[in-house]
Amino acid sequence: MNRKILLSTVFVTSLLFAKETYTSFDQGVKYFKEKNYEKAYEIFQSLSKNDLGNQTLNFYLGRCAYERGEYDLAISYYERILFVQPNNSQAKLEIAQSYLMLKNYVQAIKEFENVLIDTKIPPNVRTNVLSRIDYINETMQKHFFSGALIFDVLYDSNASNSSKTGNYSIYVPETSSNLTLTNDETNKSDYSYDAIAVLNHVYKYKENMTLNNNLVFYTQNYKRKKDSNIDVISFSTTPTYFNEQNKYSTGLGIDYVILNGKNYLKNYNLTLSNSHIFNQLILNDISLKISKKLYDQNDDKGKNSHVFELKNSYKHNTNDFGLFTLNTFYNKEIAIYNTRTDISKNTYEVNIENSLPLPAEYTLNSNIGTKKVIYTKQDVNFLNRRVDKTFSFSLGIVKPISKNFILGLTGTTENTISNQVPFDYSKYTIKSSLIYTF
Repeated sequence: MNRKILLSTVFVTSLLFAKETYTSFDQGVKYFKEKNYEKAYEIFQSLSKNDLGNQTLNFYLGRCAYERGEYDLAISYYERILFVQPNNSQAKLEIAQSYLMLKNYVQAIKEFENVLIDTKIPPNVRTNVLSRIDYINETMQKHFFSGALIFDVLYDSNASNSSKTGNYSIYVPETSSNLTLTNDETNKSDYSYDAIAVLNHVYKYKENMTLNNNLVFYTQNYKRKKDSNIDVISFSTTPTYFNEQNKYSTGLGIDYVILNGKNYLKNYNLTLSNSHIFNQLILNDISLKISKKLYDQNDDKGKNSHVFELKNSYKHNTNDFGLFTLNTFYNKEIAIYNTRTDISKNTYEVNIENSLPLPAEYTLNSNIGTKKVIYTKQDVNFLNRRVDKTFSFSLGIVKPISKNFILGLTGTTENTISNQVPFDYSKYTIKSSLIYTF
């Protein structure tokens, strides 16, 4: 009799325990589906103490740990499954994804490739695994190269920037009198071509830190005005740091300028910049550039100077009217020597750009701007400080003709008004461009 009671008690207790376990498991799944991974983990872990070999519990424990960011712990639970079921592709896939989140890219690729061994995995899973492997390879890549080749043909209606006025007076200190001069140089148009080669190299030191290197070759040659032919070689290296919506960079650079076949100028540059993304449509770039200009020829040494430039670009992309960019500049140039009055100056510039997409992949680019240059020293011949005001407007259109080739045509008009007659001029230019990117 007592034995029957004992057996009955054990049987009832077993049923109650099974029912409680079943209810607890359902509650854990419920919490999991509600994304309450803390409570779900507590329930699954409690159940697992009495059933370490339950692969369903191990899977849920791994998923809860993964969602809580405990990727190493998640891997340990999935490995329990593989110990009993070495061909469980789902567990292998979860392990690979956990290694990816740990940024252990080498091991992640190994685990993803291990998943692909199973020929029975669904096609969409195979596609996702391959895309993850491609992503990891791109992420692991340290060096990135890009560049462009640009060829322009330019017509300039006033290549020498000749004044519109024929006669003007200057003061001659030696005679204490005015002298009338005649501007014999008329507006002379000319054609020129320029070629630009740009090579960019990015070294990804960390996920949020890169080193950007930039090399530019530029040459411009005139058909008639040969003394203005110019060649430039520029190099810069820029450590860049990314932090959420901000990009910070510090650039060091040098420019070599050759004028009419002779060494002309060297610029040494330091640029500090910040780019801030407000949202998907609004971006702001601000930079401070400090330069030292050193001329090579003895006759030009008096033009050596220090230059400080503050630039801000506010970009706003719209759905109907394209990309608008508001650029503001302040430039201060300070002569190193006091032998000339046409070096030290302050420059203020504002322009608005618009890039408007058109049908058939055309893009209409427009720019309207104004610039004011105020020289800080009085000119002994004009007995005043020179002030130049420039107004400009450009309109252009570009169209890609293939994946890498772009054609462009731009017209620009420019009018400069100066309180010193020789620097008063107007002109227009027309430029056609062929651009190859790689």
